[in-house]
Amino acid sequence: MIRKNGIIGHPQTKSPLSDRIKICFIIGTLEIGGAEKQLYLLIKNLNKEMFDVFLIALRDGRMRKDFQEITKLYILKKRFKFDLTILFNLIRIIKKEKPDVLHTFMFTSNTWGRLAGIFCKVPVIIASERSADLWKRWYHNLIDKILFRFTDRIICNSNEVKNIYIKRINGEKKKFEVIYNGIEIEKYETIKQNLILKDAFGIKNQKIILTGGRLSFEKNLEKFLNVAKIVKEKFKNVKFLIVGEGDQKVKLKKLAKNLNIQDDVIFTGYRDDLPELIKISDIVVLISLWEGMPNLIIEGMLCKKPVICTKIGGGKEIIKDGENGFLIDPKNQKEIVEKILFLLNNEEKSKIFGQNGYNYAKKTFSLEKMIESYQNLFIEVLKEKKNVKIYS
Repeated sequence: MIRKNGIIGHPQTKSPLSDRIKICFIIGTLEIGGAEKQLYLLIKNLNKEMFDVFLIALRDGRMRKDFQEITKLYILKKRFKFDLTILFNLIRIIKKEKPDVLHTFMFTSNTWGRLAGIFCKVPVIIASERSADLWKRWYHNLIDKILFRFTDRIICNSNEVKNIYIKRINGEKKKFEVIYNGIEIEKYETIKQNLILKDAFGIKNQKIILTGGRLSFEKNLEKFLNVAKIVKEKFKNVKFLIVGEGDQKVKLKKLAKNLNIQDDVIFTGYRDDLPELIKISDIVVLISLWEGMPNLIIEGMLCKKPVICTKIGGGKEIIKDGENGFLIDPKNQKEIVEKILFLLNNEEKSKIFGQNGYNYAKKTFSLEKMIESYQNLFIEVLKEKKNVKIYS
C-alpha cells in the first residue's frame, strides 16, 4: 500500500487505513450485466486491510444499491456518447481522491477513465477488455492503440480476448494478463429444484431451454427464436426461457408472435434468481455473435446442465466439444437445432455433459482464485513503478 514516503506494505502486513492501496474503479453503467456482476464480486471481496476502494459509474443502473452497500460510489450523469463533462468530472473526483491505481472496465470507461488518469498522473492505470467487441470500427481501435501506450496492464477474461487485442492494437504481450471470472461456487451447490418457479411460468412437465443476458444485438436472440420455432416443430414438449432485459426486448417479443411461438417463449425480464432458473432448466444455450467469458455457460455448468455455446471468445476455452457441452457456429441455424434436439433426446448424454462441466467449472472459476489474482496484480504493477519499494 503506497505511503507518503513511497513504500508499499507487504500483502500480509496489517496497516492503518491511510496506508492501504487506494483503487479507483470506473465502469460505464450500473445496469446488470456480466462485467458489473464481476466488478461487484471483486470490490466486495478485496482484502479491506490492504485496499481502499471507490467506484465511479458513468451512468446509473439497477445495481446502484448493491454497490452502495459495499463501497463509496460516485455516479456521473453521462448524457450522450461524446459528453466532455464526463472527462472534467472524472478529473475532479480523481484529483480529490488521489488513487494509487485506476482500473477501468470496457470501452467507454476505458477511454474517458484512462484520459482522466493520464491527466491526473495516477501512478498505475489498468484497463479491462471483456469481450471480442466485433462492433469496434477503426477509430475505436485507434483510440485503444493510443491509450495503450499509457496503460500499465490490460486485463482480459479469456485468452481469446487477449489474443484478439494483442493483434488488434499491436500491443506488447507483457502488458496483458488473463484473469478468469470468479463465481460463488458454494451458492450453486446448495440450490434445490424449485417447482414453484415452474408453476409461476405455467410450465408443467415440459423440457426447458434457457438462454439470457442483456437483450442486445450481439446475443443473437433473433436467431435463437428462429431455432426455437424449428425445435418446437420437432419436439413438442418444450418451453424456452429468455432471461434478462435490454433494448431488443420489444422487437424480440414481436418476432416470437410473428413466428407463432409466443406461448412457448417466456421473457422473464430481469431476475435475481438466475441460478434457480438454471436449476429447473434442462439445457443452457448461448449463441452470441461475440463473447468474452460467458458467465451464463459457467453457471449452467455449475448447475450440472448440458450447455451449448458459441465457438467465439471464452466459450472455446471452457467447452470441450462433445465432452462437457457443444460448441456451435452462431450463424449456423441447422447446427444449433441439431445440437439442441440431440440433448433433448439423449438424457443420459446430457447428464454426462452436466457432470463433466461441473467438474471443470468448479476447478477453474473459484471466486477466491480471481480475488487472489487481482490482489497480486495490483501489488505487482505498483512494484514495477520507479521509486517504489516493498518491505516485508
